[in-house]
Amino acid sequence: MTGIAGRTGRLRAQQNTKPREDGCERCVCCRRQVDIRKDTDIEFRPFYVEGAGQLCYDCYSELYGRS
Repeated sequence: MTGIAGRTGRLRAQQNTKPREDGCERCVCCRRQVDIRKDTDIEFRPFYVEGAGQLCYDCYSELYGRS
């Protein structure tokens, strides 16, 4: 008999597993993976906002888009 304690323990174990890191950045707004490597200098990163971090194209356009 597992009961609620057994099920909760399994859920926690599943939640604590980290996704595979492949060296690419994630958007700081929506957390979508961006095709920019983490070791790329910020001078060469499109949609990078100093003080905030890397954004994807959609979030950058929504926040800083031109009317």
